[in-house]
Amino acid sequence: MNFIPRLIGLGLLSLLVFLVISCDTARRTTNEFGSPNPIEGEVIAKPESRQIVRFTDSTAEYTTSRSELATAFIREFGDGTVVDKIQVRKAPARTGEPVKYYLIGMGLRSGSFRAMALPLVSGGDNTYYLRPSAESYIITSAGCTSCFFNFENSRIVSTSCSENSPGSHCDLKVVPANTLFTKR
Repeated sequence: MNFIPRLIGLGLLSLLVFLVISCDTARRTTNEFGSPNPIEGEVIAKPESRQIVRFTDSTAEYTTSRSELATAFIREFGDGTVVDKIQVRKAPARTGEPVKYYLIGMGLRSGSFRAMALPLVSGGDNTYYLRPSAESYIITSAGCTSCFFNFENSRIVSTSCSENSPGSHCDLKVVPANTLFTKR
């Protein structure tokens, strides 16, 4: 009868070993969106972020077409502005500062110059993304054929008018977020 307690003990030991082996003690962590493999770089690309451009040795490859970007800018302005020029521009920076790029859409509304700049974030591998939480810098001209964004420490701080005529100026409005690619 010594055989039965040993058999029960062996059975319990086997069950314990099975349970320990089946438990995943080295769980992979995931980010808040469930992705176990985040993109390396300055920012983790979130599902609502949109890849805009990838830089190669000699060119900028738009991963979102310029026509799609123009349509999105027109929808974002929402006031009849027709955007006909899209570009990604590097912000002037001091030596040693990180490179910052802006997605810029330019066009006209009732004959007046309009532009919107949105900062892009690095996703690593020379790719840049637009986040919905990125601020929008919007220029509206009054008497200027074109306006320019003025930078300080890679950030847009003001605007300037292409003309120096009295009464001509460019107004800058900063909106804390954008809905460029948000489903409406």
